Amino acid sequence: MSPYDGKNNQIQNVNRRMLSEIVIKHLNDLGFKLEKRGFSFPHAKFKLRIDFLFRRGKKRYSVAVKSSRKMQLALMHLLPRAILRLQAESRSSRFLPILAIAVPMIDPRDIRRVAEYMDFYAPEMGWLLIDEHGRAVFMDKEKDQYAFLNAGKVEWIESLPPNDFMFSKDLQISVFDNIAVSDEQNMNMSRASSSSSRSSSSLSSIFPDSYSSSYSSSKMQLSFSDLEQWLLKVFLMSPADVASDYWGGPKGYAENAFQLSKIANVSRMAANLWAQGMESSSYLKRIRRKEMILLRPKAILEEWVGRYRFSDNRIYPYRSMFPVSNPDAFFKEILNGIRRYNKELGSLAIAAHRACELHGIKHSSAKSNHIYCLGNIEKLAEILNLVPSDVEHKVDLFLVEPKYPKSVFGGILQKKGIPVCDILQCYLDLYHLPDRGREQANSVYENVISNIIRIRQGG
Repeated sequence: MSPYDGKNNQIQNVNRRMLSEIVIKHLNDLGFKLEKRGFSFPHAKFKLRIDFLFRRGKKRYSVAVKSSRKMQLALMHLLPRAILRLQAESRSSRFLPILAIAVPMIDPRDIRRVAEYMDFYAPEMGWLLIDEHGRAVFMDKEKDQYAFLNAGKVEWIESLPPNDFMFSKDLQISVFDNIAVSDEQNMNMSRASSSSSRSSSSLSSIFPDSYSSSYSSSKMQLSFSDLEQWLLKVFLMSPADVASDYWGGPKGYAENAFQLSKIANVSRMAANLWAQGMESSSYLKRIRRKEMILLRPKAILEEWVGRYRFSDNRIYPYRSMFPVSNPDAFFKEILNGIRRYNKELGSLAIAAHRACELHGIKHSSAKSNHIYCLGNIEKLAEILNLVPSDVEHKVDLFLVEPKYPKSVFGGILQKKGIPVCDILQCYLDLYHLPDRGREQANSVYENVISNIIRIRQGG
């Protein structure tokens, strides 16, 4: 045995303990609570052992940790075995799996490589990418969002940043500040940090101006995700001069991305991502990050309705338990049921043609009934005296689980005790409906939305 073997093993053990504490700290910052270390499954046919067992809310998570000096080696050799082990453990215990990957420094390109790798081989698995500088990226499968962590601060976004995205350059190694470690560990950490921490001792935010100065806005494109649709709605509808008759969301005039993030209650990074995408598509002009000017509003609405499909929602056909001879009388009974049992029904909102009727801008004679809802659809149907319909021509009402819940429910308003979709949501939903939906959508645009755009542009 070499005289250096014992020393090398000690160093490896110290590094392993340090890595474990980093993983624990990041997951704590994300709301996870450590339950056990080095957890084994005694009833498994083959020996299964994971590094950590965490809890968040009522759910439990098994975490495996892998480290590599090079990302390519991790992808080729370390991750496949860890993924198989976590998948086997998940089948045995029903714990939700998370794979933690440690590298010396997070390269923005590696974020996308890991995301694509995990989406292909383990799409059900959350993952945490960390580096020696206290930075991390977490893919939360339950939220379907990415969390970026830096010095205990967390930013959530829905899509990956561009490849030339950069964390703050001023960050020192501070992940160990609140970790109890031995003198030997402190010595090793100080050696590791001395070569990389030569800047100011003050910590900047996670994303200074959200991107490095070299970032080119032309590389960002709008995806019209739930969050981006919500931000676009808030940007257009939140000014105080927009009538509250058509918008139940937050109020306030957003002159820049920072103000928009405050009004919409999203992270600054999310608002900046949205503004970059708007600018790269020539829908927005930003003046020294202090002012946002809306450009080509009709064009962005055309792209929006072109990307949006009402059929992308989960749509469930229902019919009344009793014969329906008068569609208007039937819908009036539905509204009465909603008023009567409002507290028991969860989140819901009247949509499309009937929403326009409640807004007082009904143009066509279409009578289709659509209600957005979240929660227990079966309970809602029972309360409203509805049963599933398996015959297409015998549908009295559609219950709809939204694909974009934040955008749908963020702007709902009350009309005589009834929750109703905001007018922009009505426009989007109507546009592709077969029963004179385009005709009604055009009427909504001409009579309401065009005025809202004029207000947003300062006209």
